[in-house]
Amino acid sequence: RTQYLGGTSALSGATTWVPNTRHAPAVNPDDSPEAVRGFLDAAVGNFSSAASRQAFLDAGPAAIHALEDNSEVKFRPYATHPDYEQQHAGATMRGRALEPLPFDGRALGDNLKYIRPPIPEFTIFGGMMVDRTDINHLLKMKTGGKSLLHAVRILANYGRDRLAGQKRGTRLVMGNALIGRFLKSILDRGVDILVSTEVTDIAASGGGVTGVALAQAGARRNLVARKAVVLAAGGFGRHPAR
Repeated sequence: RTQYLGGTSALSGATTWVPNTRHAPAVNPDDSPEAVRGFLDAAVGNFSSAASRQAFLDAGPAAIHALEDNSEVKFRPYATHPDYEQQHAGATMRGRALEPLPFDGRALGDNLKYIRPPIPEFTIFGGMMVDRTDINHLLKMKTGGKSLLHAVRILANYGRDRLAGQKRGTRLVMGNALIGRFLKSILDRGVDILVSTEVTDIAASGGGVTGVALAQAGARRNLVARKAVVLAAGGFGRHPAR
């Protein structure tokens, strides 16, 4: 509906909580589906069914792996990222929370303008994005070695962007990296993207959905669905009418 893509996901830290993926053993080799199941039962058992929690545990890792194997979306486990409800049995300090790898926004070309700008709290020097890993290296850069090299690399990157006339850094992290990676993936597949566009109605006929009505810049269009209409938008679960 806006001129940007990504909604609040682009503004977020983009932590994705999916246990027992192929990334987990690197930081928590002792985790297990049984431990996760016990944790979820205690933390959200009164908000969901056992069947839906089990479906999440069964399908979640496969979904992450499918994304990574078939798109530009790539994740990594953070060395220490505790489950938020540590008081429950089965909680762990690492391995279940994933974060997107940083992404070079230059790969998007002019389409970088569609990525929602980060919130100021996630930037320094007026537009250079930094995540937790960057902050740790910047704080340790005076000790030399790996941290100094990392700091010099990202600072040089940002300096190049500003000298090239970029209003923001092209190195994307957290939510910007996730949306940037999604955007690159669908652009490579020739997907058409409409911004500043509102879905005003969903057309249905014969017991099925047949298309959508759109409004853009004062004009209205009707799109006929060849196969299906997928609603990939957040928030509807909290909206009584929708």
